[in-house]
Amino acid sequence: MMRTTGFLIAVASVAALGCDNGKAKVEAAAKKVDQAVDKLEADEAAGHLAAAKAALAQGTDPAEACTYAMKHREATELNRLCTFDVPMRHATVAVTSAEKARAEQPEAPTLTECQSDEWGIAKRILDGAYGNDAAWVILQGRWTKVCPGM
Repeated sequence: MMRTTGFLIAVASVAALGCDNGKAKVEAAAKKVDQAVDKLEADEAAGHLAAAKAALAQGTDPAEACTYAMKHREATELNRLCTFDVPMRHATVAVTSAEKARAEQPEAPTLTECQSDEWGIAKRILDGAYGNDAAWVILQGRWTKVCPGM
């Protein structure tokens, strides 16, 4: 929900209370409406976070939840999941695939798996926001080892 919805509800509450009930009652009603809107927004963010965690646990992308996160930057935990955990999962899949291919073909000069679009996209995202994160640095080391120069 948006703040404008809360504002409209507050205006309706003010009209219902009437002008003679005083400024304090109007402010109290507006505060209650604002608190209710905040609770609805928090509940909605929590629902998207739970759905995103479940999707990651199942190995799928939480696209709907991440779309919500892009519009609601205040959902910080959900934003971190979408901007770090999801790209890390993609990068991990790419590294694991390349490591498996390298184990099967240790003398191959190049590997198809080292041309991974998943790796490239995840790298761009993670380098931008989490370049010094320990987990990302370790994963990059694994990639460099299996796909040198890539």
